[in-house]
Amino acid sequence: MKRATYVPFWAWQFVIGVIVVILAVAVFATVIGAALRVPSGFLDEVGKTMSRVVPQQGPDIATEAELKGVLKAMPQGKMRVATVDSDHNRVIFTVTVDRAAVKAAVQPGDELRIGRDGNVEIVPTGIPGFFDQLQRDLDDLKRRFFGP
Repeated sequence: MKRATYVPFWAWQFVIGVIVVILAVAVFATVIGAALRVPSGFLDEVGKTMSRVVPQQGPDIATEAELKGVLKAMPQGKMRVATVDSDHNRVIFTVTVDRAAVKAAVQPGDELRIGRDGNVEIVPTGIPGFFDQLQRDLDDLKRRFFGP
């Protein structure tokens, strides 16, 4: 006579619990994956719309005469076109400089200018930039009224 194998009730609960947890994790991952894909497309469109709506910085070169002046100032009389921004109807140029020529500790996005001492310096931004511009405007005003 064969004896039936007895499987304890807690073992069945464990197996069923593991299956339920695996199914719950799969459903959760599917729902989260779908939820994360939807906003990225939406946020991309919002970003494109905002770039069209938000006031844009004016071009550095506004007329053909200014462009000719910049081209004449370039060592070989030419500049490379980096891209054409059709959304804002602009042409963006690339100017390449050897690192040894730029002694300032620049990062991408920095603007450079000639400082009061004649060296190339990074243009301050934010609150320091505001105070720097205010100081330059005051110096300009003094020169106009009182001479050099």
